[in-house]
Amino acid sequence: MNEKSEDKVPKDNKNRHSEYYGMQTVFDELYKESNDGKKFKRLMKIITSKDNILLAYRNTKRNKGSYTPSVDKITIETIERMSQDQLLRKIQNRFNNYQPRKVRRRDIPKPDGNTRPLGIPSLWDRLIQQCILQVLEPICEAKFNTRSYGFRPNRSTQHAIADANFKINKTNLTYVVDMDIKGFFDEVNHVKLMRQLWTIGIQDKQLLVILRKILKAPIQLEDGEVSHPTKGTPQGGILSPLLANVNLNEFDWWISDQWETVKTRYSFKYKNQEGRTGRDNRALKKTKLKPMYIVRYADDFKIFTNTRNNAEKIFKAVQMWLEERLKLPISIGKSKVTNLKKRKSEFLGFTLKATKKGKTKTGATKYVAETHMSQKAINTEKAKLTEQIKKIQKTPDSSNCIKEISKYNSMIIGIHNYYEIATHVNLDLKRVGLELLKQMYNRFPKSKPNDKNTNGFTRNGIYKGKDKGLKKYTKRENNYIRYLMKSPILHLADVKNKNPMMKRNSINKYTEEGRKLIHKNLTNVSETELKWLREHPVLIGRATVEYNDNRLSLYVAQSGKCAVTGEQLELLDMHCHHKIPWHKTRDDSYQNLTLIKSEVHKLVHATKTTIIRTLLKSLNLNKKAIEKLDKLRVLVGNNRIFENDLDISNNEVRYTQLTLF
Repeated sequence: MNEKSEDKVPKDNKNRHSEYYGMQTVFDELYKESNDGKKFKRLMKIITSKDNILLAYRNTKRNKGSYTPSVDKITIETIERMSQDQLLRKIQNRFNNYQPRKVRRRDIPKPDGNTRPLGIPSLWDRLIQQCILQVLEPICEAKFNTRSYGFRPNRSTQHAIADANFKINKTNLTYVVDMDIKGFFDEVNHVKLMRQLWTIGIQDKQLLVILRKILKAPIQLEDGEVSHPTKGTPQGGILSPLLANVNLNEFDWWISDQWETVKTRYSFKYKNQEGRTGRDNRALKKTKLKPMYIVRYADDFKIFTNTRNNAEKIFKAVQMWLEERLKLPISIGKSKVTNLKKRKSEFLGFTLKATKKGKTKTGATKYVAETHMSQKAINTEKAKLTEQIKKIQKTPDSSNCIKEISKYNSMIIGIHNYYEIATHVNLDLKRVGLELLKQMYNRFPKSKPNDKNTNGFTRNGIYKGKDKGLKKYTKRENNYIRYLMKSPILHLADVKNKNPMMKRNSINKYTEEGRKLIHKNLTNVSETELKWLREHPVLIGRATVEYNDNRLSLYVAQSGKCAVTGEQLELLDMHCHHKIPWHKTRDDSYQNLTLIKSEVHKLVHATKTTIIRTLLKSLNLNKKAIEKLDKLRVLVGNNRIFENDLDISNNEVRYTQLTLF
């Protein structure tokens, strides 16, 4: 693994949303104060503020879960029709005397035949939880250990695998302690969790009461029975991942304080060329410390050490600590100590193993990490793709067939994107890929060399065809994309390994310097303009919370300029236009709105020639602007503007004789 190369961090949309609603500076201050050890006793004022509630709506509305109803049958479509004031009053009133509604429980099947319980809270409760999450996250992020990678901003499974590889490649820690917690999310102790929140610095008693009520929200099972939980955090709740990390954060720091961060007379710490810090192995000779590092993703973690003797001692200590301190039961059958030089260890769908690769400068044998897809992951992905091939075969018409092919391709891309960091991913997928190709060849209709119709399945080496759309997929000879209905079908085995990259320590969504590495600050729209838009929502009777939220987004997307003329919009002379009239569709979605000048808006709806001529003369539109205007006129049901005599000079149009058609 090349430690010097680092991956490009994708844009964080939630960061941008925080800037839209002016909450980013608030979150930055909370993070800084938490880092300085401040205790927070008045958080509810921030949580129930207008901007935080609207930001919560913004972050919730596009989640897939927002369209899944709970026991009360309410979805985001119900809430987005409300006015902004209605939404604010509803949320603030619920906070004043919060009583969570029933959580709908669904059992999701797992690949091993068991089920995983999923809790679906009411959408109102999800909005409440999102409001709380936005404020708690920066406080908790300042306290979390750097070796925790699950359900945290700007961290991923790739970073966890990269860290695990680093422990093998660079620190030569080839013994792993695997500890399996039985049903972690169902076993979290509520009393312990509340104390941990208090210790972190969250000491607003009103907020803690609300959090306790969320944890004890009644659960309606699939058979209709209602249960009242005494422990656990419901999977599916917006707050659950954060609370789970809070619960295990104490454990992270306990492991860290055994070696990595423990204070000694001499620091024995180093900093390499890439900026990575650690404890020098000289400490082994001069102290009785046992080297150990934790790499954790949610409740799945590994502890790396150097000898079996140390690993056995760590195993016993970890088991006792989790059971006695956190009240978490351990599955002894699934927990073990593994020597990576001899056996593989599974982690996040991958297998890790230390293999020999040459000698070090001192002449010792060098070991490096060899990673594969786990067999369980291979079987799971193969079963999903096989099922999708059957759906393609059974589609009743060509249009549905093309949709199912697109879905199959997206599944292939998803597998590649996740597992490409395995060192031997191509070998893992090669055999499965060939089996899938055989299935497709046997199930799909074939095209023959002399057939004029090329809609059938083409197989490698049998039909290359004269179809211009048939191209090489890779540089290897005779390896072509397969086609069905003239649509390409991606090959599972055509994937190239990519080195997993460590997380850059400088990346942080709650510091100005850290955000520069994620995305650029807004430069095309000032905070003054955004503040004016937030404080002056459209209040006409039909203006919904969805309408006002999308109006804000459009202003940023259009850089504060008119969609037709390209001129800077005056905030008092700006209209938010429905492309397809509101009275026909009741559609306030982002795609159906655009921001234009008031005179342009009149011109879009105008039908009288005299009015159109007057407006065109005052606006002095060029040819490109006329084309944009015509598109909007057609969508509202008006005729396009047609000029019999166009005199185009200096990109301007002189209007002489106007007709409509």
